[in-house]
Amino acid sequence: MSDPLVLYSVNTLLAYRINEQFYQQIHFVWCNPYFSATSPRAIDVQMPPSSTPYDICRKYLEDIARGDRHSSSFRDNRAGLETGMRLKLAEGVITEEQFQELDDIVAKASLDEFRPLLYIIPFEGVRELAQLPRPSQRAHPFSPEYRIERLSRSRFDVLDWLWR
Repeated sequence: MSDPLVLYSVNTLLAYRINEQFYQQIHFVWCNPYFSATSPRAIDVQMPPSSTPYDICRKYLEDIARGDRHSSSFRDNRAGLETGMRLKLAEGVITEEQFQELDDIVAKASLDEFRPLLYIIPFEGVRELAQLPRPSQRAHPFSPEYRIERLSRSRFDVLDWLWR
C-alpha cells in the first residue's frame, strides 16, 4: 500500500476540548486513510463501520438526534476518556485536582458534547508519528488503520459536523 495523502480521524467535541485545555493540545487518535467505505480508492480494503470515519460520525449523530443517553458510542467514548485521564495523571500531565475536575466534566457531559469532529491530518506532517497497529488491534486484520499517540494540534484541521 502506498502512503496516503491524508488521514481521517473522528473524535468527540468533549475529547477535543479536554485535549486542548488539559493536555497541552496533544491528541491521541486512530486514523484511516479513507473517509468512507465507498471512497473510490477503498474498493480493495476491509472497512468495518467501527474504523470508518463516515460511519463513526453517522452513529454519533444518530444517537444525539434520538437522545440515546445509553448509546454504546457515548459509553465507549467516556471509557476511553477515563482511561486517558488515568494515564495523564500517572504521567504527571494533569494533577489530582484536574483529574477530579475532568471526572466531573466527563460524567456530566451533555449529548451535544458527543458531537463528532472530523480531523483531517496531512500524512506528510505525521509520517514519523503514524504507527500501523498490529492486525489484532484493528477492527479487521486488513483494515487500513493508523494510530498517532501524540498528535499536536498544529498538524491537523478540524471539521465540525453541523447536525442541527
